[in-house]
Amino acid sequence: MKRYAILLAPLMLASMAACGGEEPGEVDSVADAGTVLVSAATSAESGAQVPARIVARESANLATRASGTVEAVLVDVGSTVRRGEVLVRLEASGVESAVARAEAQAVVARRTFDRLSNLERDGAATKQELDQAEAGLRTAEAVLDEARAAREYVALRAPFYGTVTARLVDPGDLAVPGRPILLISGAGDLKVEADLPASLADFVSVGDRVSVVRPENGERWAATVSRVVPVIELSSHRFRIEATFDEATDLPAAGTFARIELAGRGERSAWVPLDALVRRGQLTGVFVVAGESLRVRWIRTGRRTDDAVEVLAGLREGALVVREPDPGLVDGAHAGATEIVAWVFSPDSGR
Repeated sequence: MKRYAILLAPLMLASMAACGGEEPGEVDSVADAGTVLVSAATSAESGAQVPARIVARESANLATRASGTVEAVLVDVGSTVRRGEVLVRLEASGVESAVARAEAQAVVARRTFDRLSNLERDGAATKQELDQAEAGLRTAEAVLDEARAAREYVALRAPFYGTVTARLVDPGDLAVPGRPILLISGAGDLKVEADLPASLADFVSVGDRVSVVRPENGERWAATVSRVVPVIELSSHRFRIEATFDEATDLPAAGTFARIELAGRGERSAWVPLDALVRRGQLTGVFVVAGESLRVRWIRTGRRTDDAVEVLAGLREGALVVREPDPGLVDGAHAGATEIVAWVFSPDSGR
């Protein structure tokens, strides 16, 4: 046992020598960094962000108006459909029988009315008998119209041009009125829907400008509030708004989850120029002026614009950060001189 301990000791010392000396993220200092360009981190009130969804302006949950067995489903998820195209057919034997029966009754009623009409002119039938025959004819014709209308219900047609996003039945299933069979998303314009907390009810109006943000990559689109539902839902204590995109190019697909950002409704946070960021492995930081030295500050970033990045933690407002730091610049470098570069942050320059 003692022999093993003696053999392990040199290995442990070698391992400590290889790993020790610096914490992860620390770098060696250099004597002089020369003249560096710096800008001050600025503070801005971030916009309040709420979850949103991008949907087609036209969408429909299609259901039948009559009960029946599904005979054929002519489309599937992802199918492109045209307005008026037949999508689903119900078994129609019962409907056709009803139409044939109504047609026969209408023929009998018409013949009865015509015969009594002639008899009434010859004085062989009373006016009352003729009126009853006319009422029977009108009833038979109404029943025939209803039966023919029911024939149309066995074919489910597309209400507009779009794409099938869900198929909820198969041949042989029972279709029930009001139960969705297909879901269709229109191929036209898109809109954004979001449920906002009641605390924002007094701050959102039709015509307000908002930003639609894709959280995974920070991509942004300008939009305008087109509808505000003036009722707060009791269980969630939220109200719904809708917004339309200002431009119809390069938009995300319908069904994409996003966030709506309302300018000036969030907390203040620090922002720095995008070109001030440095990366060391998985860490992101900036160099700041500390007396006559440049020190690394590891930061946690948030949203980005075209030329700036939000700092969620690790940096205070007003700190001087180095612009376009040299790739070889290391922590603790002596700043020979600093030159302040004017920089104005614009929260509306985002993407």
